[in-house]
Amino acid sequence: MINSTLSQNVDEKLLSNKLEEILNLRRDDLLKELFLQKSFNQFNKNHKIFREKYKDAKWSIQPGRSEQNKTLLDIKIISKREINNQIYNLNTKQTVKIETYKNKIKEYKVIDEESILKSQKSPLNIKIMSPDKVLTGEKYEINLIIENPLDNSLTASGMIVLKNEDNMKISNDFFGIKPNQSGGLFKYIQAPLKPGSQTISAIITHPEGIYLITKKIKVGL
Repeated sequence: MINSTLSQNVDEKLLSNKLEEILNLRRDDLLKELFLQKSFNQFNKNHKIFREKYKDAKWSIQPGRSEQNKTLLDIKIISKREINNQIYNLNTKQTVKIETYKNKIKEYKVIDEESILKSQKSPLNIKIMSPDKVLTGEKYEINLIIENPLDNSLTASGMIVLKNEDNMKISNDFFGIKPNQSGGLFKYIQAPLKPGSQTISAIITHPEGIYLITKKIKVGL
């Protein structure tokens, strides 16, 4: 039993190391070798969309806890992107649950995610206060607090529940951004009535920069 568990942990470490190396080398031709066909098709579609927006992404992948053939991967991604002639820095943290078969990824699912897109010269330093998991139907609070005092320039903010993340864009109309002098963004959100997850996106703007956060929150019974 000990040898079996040790072997499984080694295999998971090798798999996560290979995935990290291939993604950082941008060797898309080798990715297919780490997946079964169905899961590769799903991953490859999402990865291509991501790569079109973030061409210089750096990946860090570490195996977390595991049970039987299911493992949690802790993933961190950093990158840059140009939008409307302004450079933005991306920092993403994900927890991904994978199911393996013969050391290949059979299925995968993002169960926890937090992404921050911040304009490179933004003076905003934001503290995020939100739950990682809520009950079905629960009303919960998300706070984005500006930690360091700014000058007298007005900030503006907005928050939405994302239904289609592929169409997310920085837009006043999309977020319903309004002037804000409270030192942050504070809002109550209603969780859905069915278990799963809920994705929230919020934005705080300043004359010298923008701070955008997207967070996936688990919803359970």
